[in-house]
Order: sequence, then C-alpha cells, then structure tokens
Amino acid sequence: MLNREIYSNDPLQSELANNGVAVVNDDQSAESFATLRYELKTFVCDGAYEAGMQKILAAYLSKLEAKVEQSGVWISGFYGSGKSHLAKMLRTFWTNQRFSDGADPLSLADLPAGIREQFAKLTQFSHQYQGLHAASGTLGAGKRGNVRLAFLSIIFKSVGLPEQYHLARFVMWLKSQGVLDAVQQYVRLHGKAAADQDPWQRELRNLYVSPVMAQALLPHFADLATNAPDMSKVLRAQFPEVKDITNDEMVDAVMDALERNGQLPLTLIVLDEVQQYVGGDEDRAFDVQEVIETCCKASRFKSRLLFVATGQSALSDTPNLQRLMGRFVVTVQLADTDVDAVIRKVILQKKESAKGAVEDLIQKNLGEISRHLRGSKFEHQRDDEQWMVADYPLLPVRRRFWEKLLPALDKTGTGSQLRNQLRITHEATRYGAEKPLGCLIPADFIYDQIVNDLVNSGVVGQEIYAEIGKFKDGSPEEILQGRILSLILMVSKLPSEIDYGIHASAETLADLLIEDLENEKHDLRPRVNAALQALEKASLIMAVQSASGIEYRLQTAESQAWYDMYRQQQAELRADPARLDGLRNQLVHTIVRKLVSQVRLTQGQVAEGRTLNVAFDDELPKDAQEKLYVWAPALPERQIQELARADSADNGTLYLYIPSDRKSTLNAAIVEKQAATMTLDVKQNAVMTEAGKEARAAMMSSQRNAEAEVKRLTAEMEGMMWLRLSGGSEVGGDTLVAQLQAGAETASVRLYRNFDMADHKEWAKVYTRASQGDADALEAIGHQGEAQNHPVCREIRKFIGVMKTGSEVREHFGKAPYGWSRDAIDGALFAMLAAGVLKASDAKLNATDARSLERAQVGPTHFRPETATIGKVQLIKVRSLINSLGVSCNAGEESSKLADALQQAKALARRLGGEAPLPLPPSTQRLDELLILSGNDQLLAAFEGKEALQAEYESWKAQLELVAERKEQWDNLQGLLPYCRELAVFAELNQECEALRAGRTLLQSPSPVQPLINKAIDALRNTIMAHCDRYEQEYQACYRELDSDPSWAKLAGDQQSQLLTKHGIAKLPALKLGSLHEVQQSLDNCSWQGWNDRISALTSYFDKALSDAVTLLKPKVRHISLPKPLIESEQDLKAWLAQVEDQVRSELAQGNPVRVS
Repeated sequence: MLNREIYSNDPLQSELANNGVAVVNDDQSAESFATLRYELKTFVCDGAYEAGMQKILAAYLSKLEAKVEQSGVWISGFYGSGKSHLAKMLRTFWTNQRFSDGADPLSLADLPAGIREQFAKLTQFSHQYQGLHAASGTLGAGKRGNVRLAFLSIIFKSVGLPEQYHLARFVMWLKSQGVLDAVQQYVRLHGKAAADQDPWQRELRNLYVSPVMAQALLPHFADLATNAPDMSKVLRAQFPEVKDITNDEMVDAVMDALERNGQLPLTLIVLDEVQQYVGGDEDRAFDVQEVIETCCKASRFKSRLLFVATGQSALSDTPNLQRLMGRFVVTVQLADTDVDAVIRKVILQKKESAKGAVEDLIQKNLGEISRHLRGSKFEHQRDDEQWMVADYPLLPVRRRFWEKLLPALDKTGTGSQLRNQLRITHEATRYGAEKPLGCLIPADFIYDQIVNDLVNSGVVGQEIYAEIGKFKDGSPEEILQGRILSLILMVSKLPSEIDYGIHASAETLADLLIEDLENEKHDLRPRVNAALQALEKASLIMAVQSASGIEYRLQTAESQAWYDMYRQQQAELRADPARLDGLRNQLVHTIVRKLVSQVRLTQGQVAEGRTLNVAFDDELPKDAQEKLYVWAPALPERQIQELARADSADNGTLYLYIPSDRKSTLNAAIVEKQAATMTLDVKQNAVMTEAGKEARAAMMSSQRNAEAEVKRLTAEMEGMMWLRLSGGSEVGGDTLVAQLQAGAETASVRLYRNFDMADHKEWAKVYTRASQGDADALEAIGHQGEAQNHPVCREIRKFIGVMKTGSEVREHFGKAPYGWSRDAIDGALFAMLAAGVLKASDAKLNATDARSLERAQVGPTHFRPETATIGKVQLIKVRSLINSLGVSCNAGEESSKLADALQQAKALARRLGGEAPLPLPPSTQRLDELLILSGNDQLLAAFEGKEALQAEYESWKAQLELVAERKEQWDNLQGLLPYCRELAVFAELNQECEALRAGRTLLQSPSPVQPLINKAIDALRNTIMAHCDRYEQEYQACYRELDSDPSWAKLAGDQQSQLLTKHGIAKLPALKLGSLHEVQQSLDNCSWQGWNDRISALTSYFDKALSDAVTLLKPKVRHISLPKPLIESEQDLKAWLAQVEDQVRSELAQGNPVRVS
C-alpha cells in the first residue's frame, strides 16, 4: 500500500485552493466562489472556532431580542492562526448566498448542531427585519487617508456600488430617480471599452469628462442642462470628489446603500486586520473608534448592525488598541490547538478503511518511535499515541521540533502557524505520497520548503546555503551529508534562550533523519556516523565536547575564531585558582540561600513569622542564642558533627554540611560556563555577518550546555548535604528543603519556648474589643476569669512592675524566649487597661484610657498596675436576636439597637396587609409590649421572648413574597376589566372581584385571581377575532366590487397597489394576541368602537380608491408653445401653419386635448 492510498483526499490530486490564506472581502468572481466552496467544505468548526462563533451569534441575537446597542467582536490570534478564515466563514454563513448549482454554504459546511440552531434563529429574525446583509474587507484597501471613506468603500462594494464616495452617490441618485437602468443601457450601447471591460464602468470612472454619460442624462434631466458640456459641469458640481465627510453624511450613505423599504437589514460588517491598519497611529485608532461608535449608536441602525474586527493581539496587549476595548466587548482568542485540528482534517484525514493498517504500523514500531529525541522537550509523550494515526506520516516528535523551529527562523512572525503549516504539511504529504506505507516525513524535509525565504531574509547566509546545496545532487552518501548539514543548521537555529535538551549529536540527527521505519531504523545510524566523520574531515563541521557528549556544529572561519577565544578564556581561568574558588563559593552560597529562601517559617496557630538567617563564617554568630541560624561553614564533615553535638539543645541553630568531593568537577563546569560567557561578552557586539551569527549561536549553545552541567553537579551536591540540630540530632525529610523546613520549625519551638502561652488567633479581637472599652475583651480567646489571671497578662504585669513603657514591653516579649505576636502583646495591655488592671499615661504623664489611646502611641505610653477590677453581664442571646431581626449589633450596643430592631419588625408586619382584597396586617401586640419597656427591663423581656419573636419574624418574611406576587396578579386583572365592560363576561368578573374584596382572600391558595385573568383574556381574544372576521368579510366584498369595475381594470398593477396603499387598504390588519400585554396593546390600538368604525369606513375607502382611478384615466391637457419664426411670404406662412398642424394632430392622435399658447 502506498501512502497516497490512505488519505481521504489524495495529495497528488488535491490542491490548497487558497494556499492556506483566507481573504476577507466581497469578491463575486467565479474564481473566488470556487475558493469559497473549497473553504466551506474544509472548514473545521470546533475548539476555539466553534466557541468563538457560538459566542458571537449568542451575543448578537440576545441584544437583537432586547433591542439594545450591539457590542463589537474582536477576533485575535497569532499571525496566520485562522482569524480571517473564521471571520470569512461567519460572513458567508450570515447571508448563506447560494452557489450557481443551488447549494448553500450552511449545507456544504460541517457545522455543530448548536451553531446551526443559532443561524436558523438568525434567519427567523431576518423575516422581521428586512432580511440579512454582510459586508467585508480591509480598511487599508480603500481610502487609506480617511477611515470614513475607507469604511464606506466596503459598504458600497457589498451592494455592487462603486467604491468611490462621489461615484456611489451618483449611482444611488440615478436609482432614486428611477432612471438607472435606462442610463446604463444607453451608456453600454454608445460607450467604448476593451472587449473584456464594461463600458458602464469605464464611463463611470470618467464621470466628469464622459460625453456619453452626459448625453445619456440629457433626456431625463432636461431641466438641469441642455447640452453635454453643461451636464458635465452639473455633475462635477453636484457630485464632487471629496477627501473627507462628516459622521452624519457617513450614516446617511450607509442607510442609502443598504436600506430595504426604509429600514436596515440585519447587517454584519467584517473589518479584517484592523490592528495592522491602525498600527501605532493614535489618530487612526481614534478614527476607527469614532466610525464604529457613530454607526452603532445611530438610531436608524438600532440593534441590527454588528461589527467584527480582527487583529493579531488581544485589545489589552497594546496601548493603541486599548481605546477600542469599550467598543469591542465580545472577544475571541484563537490558539495552537485549533491549528492542529485544521491540519488533521484538511490535509491528513485518513480513510476509515486505512486506519487499521496505519495503527498496526505504529504499534509495531512504537519502540523505535518512542526512543527518538529521548531526554529532550520534544521526546515521545504518552498523549502522542492518540494522535499518531491522525498525524501520520508526521511524527509528533518531529512536529514539535518544527513548531519550535518555524517561529525561531521567521523573525517577522508571518511564516509560522496555520497558513504556512498547511502549505508545508500539504507538500510533505505529496513528497511521501508515492512511497510505501511506513515511510515517514523526515525532519529535514522542512529545510527545502523554507530555505529560499531564509536566505532572502538573511537568516541563512549565502555561503552556508551554497555549501549545503552542493550535496543535493550527488551520490546517496553525499545527499545524506547534505541532509545532515541542513539538520545541524536547523538545530542551531532553535531559540538559545530556551533549553530544549536537543543537541546536534549523531543520535539526534539519526532520530530526525529516519524515513523508512521498517528498513532504516537499523541501517541509517552507522551511515550517519560515517557521514559525520567525512564532513568533519572536510572541515565543514566541528565536533565539540559538551556535558551531553559530542555534538556537531557547522564550521566557518568565523566560528573557528570564536572557538579559539573560548579556549583562551578556559586557560586563563584554570591558571587562577583563587578566582575559581571565589566563583565556586559564590555559586554554592547562592544555592544555599535559595534553598533557605524556600522555607516558609511560622509558629503556632497565629502563624507568627520567623526569620531564618544564613551564616558561612568559620565561627558561629554571637547572637545565635537570640536568632534562628543556618550555619554552613567550610569545615570537614566530622568537625561539623562534633560542633553540633557540643551545642545546647535549647539553641535554635541548624548545622549544614556542604560536601567538597565534587570540587574539581564543579570547577571544570564553571570554567566552561565562564569561558563561554566571557567569549560572548567580548565578541557578540562585533557580529556583522551571518557566519558570525552562527558562531554566536554555537557559543550560546556551549554556554547553555555548561550551565546545564553546573546545574546537574550542584543538584548532586545538594543531594549529599545533611542537616543537624543543636545538640547533634538528625532532621527528617525527603529533600534538603524539607529538612530545612522541619529543622527550622523544631529550632523555632526551642528558641521561643514560652510562645505557646500567647498562641491564639483571636488576640486582634481582644485588642479591638478592649479599645472600645470592653472589660471582658479576653472572652475573645476563651478566658472567662479576671484579666490579670490570664498567663500572658500575668507575665506582662510582672514585667511592668512599678512602671514600663509600651516599647519596653513590646521589645521584651517580642524576642526569645517569648516571641509573641504584636497583637498578643497589645491585646493583653489593652485588656488589662479596659478591665482596670492597669492604668496608662502618655509621654506628658496625662492619664489616658483604652478608648482614647491610639495604637500608634503605645510605644511612649507609660503603664502602671491598678488595684481595683470591674466585670459586666453577658448579652450574647439578645445581641443574636437583634441581628436576626435585620439590625447589625456589636457588643455594648444592645440597648440602643434593640428598639431599632423591634421597629423594623413592626414595619415588616404592616407590609403584609393593606386595602382589600389584601387581609389586615398581622397583630404586633408582642412588639408593642416590648417597645413600651426600656433599659434592662426591655433587654430581659426580649431575652425571654426571643424564640417567639424570631419565629414570627421569619414567617412574615416568607409571606412578603406571596403578597408581592398576588398584588401583581390583582393589578393585571384590574387592568383587564375596563376592556371587558362591554362583554358578557364582565358581570361575572366584577362579581368575583367584589367577593375577593369582601372576603380579603387575595392570599389564599391556590390563587383565586389567575383563573379570572385567564377568563378575561380568552373573552377579549375571542371578541377581537370576531371583529377581525367581520372586517375581513367586508374587505373582501368591497375588493370584489372594486375589482369588477371597468375603470379599475384599466389601471396597471403597480398603479392599483399605489392607490390601495394610499387609502390604507393594501392589506388586512395583522394581529398579535399571544400574551396579556399583546391583547391589551391590540385594544389600545383599536377599541371595540374603533373596529366598528373601521368596518363601516371600508366602503368609503374603496370608493375613494375607485374615484382616484377614474381621475387617473381622464386625458390630460397638453400645452403646446407655437414656434415664432419670421414670416416674410405666403410660402413661409403655409410652412408655419403646416408645422403647427402636425404638432396639434400628433397630440390629438394620442387622445390628449391641446391648449395652444
């Protein structure tokens, strides 16, 4: 089986109709329709494409239903992501214009059901809104200097008008005068043009100087000019070429071009590549914003006009686009995954009958496939297997290689992603079409597809291009050498700032070159090694030893110079051991500090933050008994163990051992890294040639490899480090960071051993309550006794002694062995102050209390012990009652807030009743009795009646919603009664309403009102339909009588329609009686008497139409102005009389009376 036989579309028989590039415009040519048909059949509407289209249509339809201003749509995505394609498909589906064979876009495309439903709904709406219309294009294709004119050119083109404003205005004027067809016919008959040109278009472009156009207008507009030159002057004056127009003129032009029966159809306007058009021009961005806002806010367009624009960036990404954010509210962002879906359907889709063979092939060779580029970021992944059949003959590993390579090679950003990947993938399938199943697309295939562009853009130098090209037409081994050179080049072009883990080694090159899975997986690798040796011998590549092994780079004179400097820098570093040791120590210290920085150290329930310090000196820091330390001296392992065991277990020091047995290896890696870095620093600014760029890229690769080796060695070093606590005990943990975390937590508990007595989360609440004067503030942390008996308060009071400042208290209890939080220290001080345990005075020795003392002034405040203590009564349940009644109450506010809560509950009760048919409000006796009381009596009574009050209040709240619902129903019924007054049902309805009032039963279940509403609507609807039937019978009788009249029959059909429309009898009235409001609206528009009057007046309306018809048929008097020549003889007189006689007889022959003047 050949590869071509597995595809749904044979790559050798199919072409990319649009070369992967969607063009958004209103081209109506046969070629554009053929391309459009191809795009419809291959449109992949899933992923972001489906979500985007669904989002656009849903937003438009919802605003159309609400009749509010439409929000613009912004479709963004990388260059070539398919945003123009999505916009073009939306525009095509919007109008659903049929092709010549009767097929329509919606039937050709494979669309999800949800999208089809949205377009069906749009079509339904179009029947109410004068149909559908769409216009599309790029603003840059029109008047570049003026946004309004460029926008109008798109509108004009969509309806077949000239794109220039003055010419479009001229054509629309001819159409409004009813002479367009006649003028076009004359011009096409008498105008001159090439065989493939339309004479009308040629003469129209030359409007001001076209004698044919002027001559065509003279018979129709004799009042404007009497000859062609004068008519040309009139045209120049009436339709001048303009450079700008006002917003009002723009709106008028849009309406004149698109209107149908005086209204705008549901219109989509697609503006492609708006970001590219705006660029960095702030004025142009403002003009675009102004044009779109003007159109969207125009009252004549209402909610019917939708703008869709495209750009590479999201609106928030660039300052110049941010001004458009308010207009383009609906955003659609396309992604890479959507590109994969398009390629798999358009190019790579397989026949169902062939998928089994492809699957068997892949499973048979999965071991070989999964080994390719192992260890790199492109390597085989478990998820790859679900796509291998769909992606064949492209391997996922190679696709990822291409996806990262293409953007790196294409610095402009225009050659990657959808459009270029479509083309390259299509060419790849053609390349392997005639090969047997099992032949893959090699990674170097892409080189020949893009190399010309790379040379033209300067990414690949002519020297390298020519060198690789020499091998392309040689022997099989030479061809292989050329392919290897191109692959080495492409690997070197991968972004240097990202380590993909791929190097141009023999193994990597063979992985990327294998084509025939069955035969080459064993034979190719020895051939690659031989080819590399030949290329190295020919000085075309050079082998470089790196941390990952031997890798190969293209060799030029420039690259050799870089490599020589690199060797020189290595030699200088190796000759300076002190400098090298400094670099290594700096690296190790940085690693340790980074490890320590990952420790998030807090203590207790309050998560009090602790600082873990780091020291590398040979002596333990002097303040080690007051602070937490990680001590990592450069000492032997045994000596550090002995120092740790000798230290007190009460101290908070962690002893960290850093192994030194990797010193020489690490030094070597540091030398390579520093040598590459210094070489780049010296030479990279002098790079002028493409060969220099290649050499720089190679050196950056060496730098990257050396950095990877340093990282590997330091990771090994980290794995060999160990940690000990003071006293010598080991620390558990799977990683060093985990050990540091666990050790620091233990050390923190040791150092701050008195912390637990103040470890409570609610000390901040204690401070807050105490600062408001609450003597029982310590209840916030569960302390029920006297304030001075709490352990924290007892310690602080003991330290205060006779007197201490706030700063002294804070400092003492903030360090070891306490380490208390600031909230705990301040909370205890304020709690004792509020409870009368302490007294305070400011810096001027003026007395202060807990309410007036600001926290910021605690530091200089003097605190002294007090002898007396006071307690208060707990009011939690009363406070809970007040809160449940909808009034916020804090401690100490019970007395003032209870009355407010009772009044609020009483107001709620009053809202549950009212005038009949509502029941009387419920009794509020319990509330009234409480409101009579005051002070503690009121609080006590509220406490005792708490459950009953809460139950009443909750039932009242639930009933409030029912009251609102039934009042709305009652109001609707009362609104219907006046319309029913003349109907038989009125007496019954009125009787039931009186019964409801008398019984005050509006709130009974089920609702007694809704059946009455239904009965009223049914009666009104039936009566309206009866009147409508009478009207239709009378209308048909009158119309038959009119139609049988001989005078009426003489009129043309359009004359009859005009007369019927003039007298308001062109059609029968349309009725909408679906809902209550529609029935009311119908009767508001035409009452019962109005129906009778309309029926009675029909005869007179038809009589007037007939009378006007008779008038139209009467002959019209023609006025003839006699010629006034000079008569000098009898012969002149006879000639003049004969001329006059001919004129008069000509009119009489047409049945027209003549008046001579």
